Amino acid sequence: MITLKANKMKLYITALLLLMLVTSCSKDFLKEDPKSSLTPDNFYKTADDLNMAAIALYTQVNGAFNQSGGFSTLWGGDDMTVARAGNKISYSDFDTYQATSSNDRMTNWWSYFYATIKSSNSLLSNYQNATAASEDDRNHAAGQAYFFRALSYFFLTRTWGKVPLITDNKVDYSRTKAEPSEIYTLIVADLQKAETMLPDAWDGTKRQNGVDIPPTRGSAKALLANVYLTMAGWPLKQTDKYALAAAKAKEVIDNKAAWGYELTTNFADLWKKTGKFNHETVFGCYYNVNVSGWAWENYNMLTPNAYAPDDEGGWGDGYGEINFYKKFPPGPRKEATYQSVYYINNDPGNAVDWTKTQHKHPYFFKFRDDDAFNPVNHVNNNWIGSHTVFVIRYAEVLLTYAEAQAMSASPDATAYTAINQVRNRSGIADLVGGLSQTAFRDSVIAERGWEFAGVEPAARWYDLIRTETVGKANSDRDASEETLKSIPDDASHTFYWAPIPIGDQQLNPNL
Repeated sequence: MITLKANKMKLYITALLLLMLVTSCSKDFLKEDPKSSLTPDNFYKTADDLNMAAIALYTQVNGAFNQSGGFSTLWGGDDMTVARAGNKISYSDFDTYQATSSNDRMTNWWSYFYATIKSSNSLLSNYQNATAASEDDRNHAAGQAYFFRALSYFFLTRTWGKVPLITDNKVDYSRTKAEPSEIYTLIVADLQKAETMLPDAWDGTKRQNGVDIPPTRGSAKALLANVYLTMAGWPLKQTDKYALAAAKAKEVIDNKAAWGYELTTNFADLWKKTGKFNHETVFGCYYNVNVSGWAWENYNMLTPNAYAPDDEGGWGDGYGEINFYKKFPPGPRKEATYQSVYYINNDPGNAVDWTKTQHKHPYFFKFRDDDAFNPVNHVNNNWIGSHTVFVIRYAEVLLTYAEAQAMSASPDATAYTAINQVRNRSGIADLVGGLSQTAFRDSVIAERGWEFAGVEPAARWYDLIRTETVGKANSDRDASEETLKSIPDDASHTFYWAPIPIGDQQLNPNL
């Protein structure tokens, strides 16, 4: 959550509680549970009302990205795995291709994203009623709602494929699933509105250490570029979208100064506790463990304990697949991505490498360095933290442009410049010149895998899906990994999408 002054934080938390009673949803997004006489008709009047409604949206998105649950749907990629034991089985089900509609982990994303959509719909239906607010205030609030609704549907359709497309707040247990093409039409329309309605920069508490906390016009353009790139691949295969992706990403690159975007000089600095506010973040979820009172969405549970090794008292929610780790180019990016030294039972005198750990896998070091992490003995003094989750990084904008430009025209000098910025920051030499269109594209996909390995929203899993290489990637699996229950097929696209949660299937037989 945004770091705010104490008095404003109290106001916003009160507002969030009220707003979420009106606009949010319960465990199953189709259920309705009214608890207050506060209604959208009598709420949206002033600029403060709009601001509170927008903060409620941000809070719900924070809840989606602050824990491992929803990320479990990405474990089918070749970069992540986990032990098939205890409460990790729900994660392992996706890793080994045996997840069912009863999987309890994936519902975190399903519920939070649909809650965000429901709240966005409410704001978009009522923001014009705030006659006491300025036109800019109304537009900025609506711009955020369009952005968050698009972001939510983007993750939903990439994860579940065909899902209900809801643009109202009517209770309807007979809704059918929309085709991805319909969903992407709405996503594009929402982001085109967001990029005209959002500001280039925020002020006051919405800007921390020179970094904008809510989405900006630049955030909307960057997300739209990612959406176009995805539309060019499976399942839509609208290859004309490559040119649109390149053009939109170039807008962000050419105007990066307007939004303050740049690559962090050292990759490792992104993951240090001192790096939570940085100019590589195009859009991120910000957390503050020091907010008084229990506020679930204010805390990041990906840090510092979730991906710490069991040998150091961690939860071991996931770790790196061995063959992916071995193919990862050496250098400062790899050193920052993976933990290099492990202290058995937190004893620095008993230091080993990953081959000597309990699960004999390399663990990710991303998110470990937080206020509760002791680098001397690797003790985690808390199970929640304040680390930022980078939903969109400027590195992704550069790689989106490189791939889209190559696929829409050719791997020209601008495409090489874009990918080489990311490679050079990572300690890797320039990409070899003269590559064919396909070879260049494959190089970008590999680069994205290394850049965003592990628990990042710019997930390796989504790249494998859109390039129809899930089965191919998983065919190169170390013999010591958990045995695959099923084998994904790239021709028939089996196991590409997660099953619809059972709770909503029971409410609506059309799901």
